[in-house]
Amino acid sequence: MIRAFFGGTFDPIHNGHLETSSALMKELGIDRLAFMPSAIPPHRTQPEASAEQRLNMVKLACKDYPGFEAEDWELQQSRPSYTTATLAEFSERFPNDTLVFVMGMDSLMSLNRWHKWREIVQYAHIVVMPRSGVPFAPQGGELETFIAQHRVNQPSDLESAKNGKLYIAQTPLIDISATELREQLHKRPASPPIPESVYKYIKENKLYL
Repeated sequence: MIRAFFGGTFDPIHNGHLETSSALMKELGIDRLAFMPSAIPPHRTQPEASAEQRLNMVKLACKDYPGFEAEDWELQQSRPSYTTATLAEFSERFPNDTLVFVMGMDSLMSLNRWHKWREIVQYAHIVVMPRSGVPFAPQGGELETFIAQHRVNQPSDLESAKNGKLYIAQTPLIDISATELREQLHKRPASPPIPESVYKYIKENKLYL
């Protein structure tokens, strides 16, 4: 089984996350894709919604997509959300599965600033989704070398090993800024780019006002 994990703040989860992830499942033949809200994101500002609220929104969004699920492991931790430690835990939990860690192109371009970033491929493949306005332009020799060492060009190349590969996916570019979305939600628009169930939850809980 191929299990993918997509980490992020999901503040809130939106159609861009869902539609690109759905396309990725088809491209790679992923069986389960878990959206994994981070509790204490070490690389960015703190979320506006609480951990519980972000998890609840992810759960609501996943209901309409077969194969999608919410993963709360990082929310149970008292430490910052370091990807390597999380994937080490999952490799023990799912020893017979191929693990895929999903990130956006913006995250790949700053990967060499992550905690123990080189160790991620010891536990999983890295799959990168393109982002509108974010070119593939790694800065610094160590990141360029890492990408060159691990990159493959076909989804089928991921099947030759349980970890250690890096693949840049062909998912659609959907330009939704989470910051702009939160500003938009402040005005309570008629049809923002989020699932109806998530928007209902946001309004009921008076989020992003």
